[in-house]
Amino acid sequence: MEGASLSAATVREGELRAGFEQFIAAAQSLEASYRALKSRADAVDLQLAATNRELQRTLAEREAVFRALPVGVTAIDAEGRAIWTNPEAERLLALARRGGLDLRSLSDGEWGTGECTVRLRRVAAPGGELLVLEDRSHVVRLEREVDRLDRLAGLSELALGVAHEIKNPLNGVMGFAALLQRAEDPKTAARHAQRIVEGLAQVDGIVKALLAFARPAGRTGERAPLLHALTRAAAAAGLPAARLDCSGAMDAPVDATALTTVLTNLFRNSVEAAGGDVHIVAQAERTPGELVLRVSDDGPGVPAEVGARAFEPFVSTKERGHGLGLPLCARVMSYLRGRIDLENPGDRGARFVLRMPRLPEGAA
Repeated sequence: MEGASLSAATVREGELRAGFEQFIAAAQSLEASYRALKSRADAVDLQLAATNRELQRTLAEREAVFRALPVGVTAIDAEGRAIWTNPEAERLLALARRGGLDLRSLSDGEWGTGECTVRLRRVAAPGGELLVLEDRSHVVRLEREVDRLDRLAGLSELALGVAHEIKNPLNGVMGFAALLQRAEDPKTAARHAQRIVEGLAQVDGIVKALLAFARPAGRTGERAPLLHALTRAAAAAGLPAARLDCSGAMDAPVDATALTTVLTNLFRNSVEAAGGDVHIVAQAERTPGELVLRVSDDGPGVPAEVGARAFEPFVSTKERGHGLGLPLCARVMSYLRGRIDLENPGDRGARFVLRMPRLPEGAA
């Protein structure tokens, strides 16, 4: 009995020892796993810290960049609240507010007050949008100054051209006036007086052309079919009806008063360049929103060296021309919200293309 008890105790002791050893092994394994997990956690902490520092640096750089930008930037959330604004945007918003404008409520475009002109652009962003504000005040002032200088330069060129154009006939008038003073024969005096009248008429024509060039829209426009303007211009330019061929959309309504001025100048140039036997073809075409009229002749055409400057004042190939006819055409077409272009086919003839917005049908 005693031996059996010892044997059972020995078995239990062995089981306890084995269980204890298993516990120690499990504890050691758990400790090793903890150390590995802690090491990984420390590495993650280090990585997170480095990432956080990099993020803070990036945010600081972005903040510095946005604050230094010469363009205003404002971040707006989904509820329309400004959550971030750089100094330039604060300045422009304040200037606009003083002028009675709330830029944050306006759409894209250029907005001006007494103090500034701001170009506004909205850019979609996560959770809202960005307002990009550009101060255009300096640019607008420069553009106005350039425009003023251009006008002064154009006025100077115009004045020189007027002086040159008027000087020649005035010299003739003065010369014939001096001869008239010394003339004893009535026929000779009458001849000199006629030359004076012709010279003064030439000066009067130049002045009238200048007035038409300066005020091409002086009269109220008359609505009429295109054919009416063509035939009236041909008669005014001394072009026989048999030498004008018209085709296409001749029933299209146009501002006949203004367009007749343009066509008369074109027809007169053709007649003067090629003589009374010139043949002119006018073709009209309706396009979406536009009326296109092509006017071609079989005259000598426009020299290439002159064609590029044909619509500038005082550019002419005629000995007695004042060079205001085609510039007047360009001015009138601009008044009609259209344009005129010269298409020189080369060997023979000239072709002008007139483009203008279509008037409502039946407006004539």
